[in-house]
Amino acid sequence: ALELRPLGHPERANSLEDLAWALGKRYDRSHFLGDLERCIRLYTEALELLPTNDSDRAASLHNLAWALRRRYGRFRSLSDLEGSIRLYTEGLELCPADHPDRANSLYGLAQALACRSDRSGSLSDLERCIRLYTEALELRPVGHPARAATLHALAWALNCRYSRSLSLDDLNKAIRLCNEALGLRPT
Repeated sequence: ALELRPLGHPERANSLEDLAWALGKRYDRSHFLGDLERCIRLYTEALELLPTNDSDRAASLHNLAWALRRRYGRFRSLSDLEGSIRLYTEGLELCPADHPDRANSLYGLAQALACRSDRSGSLSDLERCIRLYTEALELRPVGHPARAATLHALAWALNCRYSRSLSLDDLNKAIRLCNEALGLRPT
């Protein structure tokens, strides 16, 4: 499909995104670095083809941020993590409160900030991470397929803050969230 949409074709960005997505999924299964590297190149090329006011730009920014965070997870390169945070932040700015991708953008940015907080010990990153997870949770009501993962992530972040501050309020909230998440998991 990509060969049928050469440079200049109005749907080339979509084909690049589709191929990058498939390579990212294959990387998740095989951990073949070549798939992830090509995925990042294709997402970058697709993003470069989208005008700044394009409605697909937020999703494209999110996808490239996700791929960079995956590479950070493998190599711990701070430039990948910083790039991921920058892209998630830019994508979030394109997702107003009623945007269908807002919860995913909040969650992705929170994950990247959690990585940076874990690496640097930054309490401000952890605080922002907690705020973002909280907002994402509000957009993922009971019945939402990603609610359990969001509950678990917020509980983890609160537990991290508890380990620094020893605030029983954080620990109690983390326990409550974990219990709710467990209740949503199939037995």
